[in-house]
Amino acid sequence: MANHLQDPLTTSLKPSLVKEEQQLDEETVGLQAQSLVNTMALPMVFKAALELGVIDTMAAVDEGVWLSSSEIVLRLPIKPTNPEAPVLLDRVLVLLVSHSILKYRVVESGENGKTVGEYAAEPVCKFFLNRGDGFCSLASLFLISLSEVYFKTWTHLKDVILEGKDAFSSAHGMKFFEYVGSNKQFGDMFNKAMSEASILTMEKVLEVYKGFEDVNTLVDVGGGIGTVLGLVTSKYPH
Repeated sequence: MANHLQDPLTTSLKPSLVKEEQQLDEETVGLQAQSLVNTMALPMVFKAALELGVIDTMAAVDEGVWLSSSEIVLRLPIKPTNPEAPVLLDRVLVLLVSHSILKYRVVESGENGKTVGEYAAEPVCKFFLNRGDGFCSLASLFLISLSEVYFKTWTHLKDVILEGKDAFSSAHGMKFFEYVGSNKQFGDMFNKAMSEASILTMEKVLEVYKGFEDVNTLVDVGGGIGTVLGLVTSKYPH
C-alpha cells in the first residue's frame, strides 16, 4: 500500500481580506501622518492652560467638585473680556481630556433636559501647579521649553547637522549661558525651572540612595544656583 505524504497545509488570505488589511494599514499610517501634522497642538494648548491659570483653578476646588467651562472662566485670575471665552476654553479642555490631563463628564443642567460638560483635574496636574510657597512644580520648566527663546533655537537645528554650528548661538548671537546672564527675566525663569525640577528629582533620589553617608567633601561642578548641593548637605550636614 503506497504511503502518500500530504502536502503541508498552507493558508492564504482571500484577496478581499488582503485588500481590507491593506486599507486598514493605509488608514493607520494616514492617522499617524495626521498626528504628526498636529503634534504641536497639545503642548501649545497646555501652555495656554497654564498661562490662563486653568490648572491652578481646577486643582484649587474641593475634591469631588467638577466645573463647567463657564464656571472655570469665572474663577480665572485674569477675567476674560471675550464673551466667547467659555466656548473657546471648552475646546482647550476637551483636548486636555483626550490626553488624560483632565477628566470629563456630562450632567443635566436642569433646564429642559439640557446637558453640560464638566471637568476635574487628573493626578498629573499636581506636577504643574503654581502655588508660589516653595512648592516645586514642572510648570516653569514646561513654559521655558516652549518659550520664544527655545523655539527660535529649534529652527536652527538643521544648521547643527549641516555645518556643525551651535543652534543657540545661531539663533541669538551668543552662547546659552551668556544669554542667561544678559537677560534677567529669562535667567530668573531658567534658574527657577532648573531648581524646581532638580528638587523634584533629587528628593526621590535621596530617599533611596545612601552613597553620601560616608562622603566628607562634596563639590558640585556647574551646579547652577546650588539647589542639588543644598539638598544633599541638608540631609548629610557632615
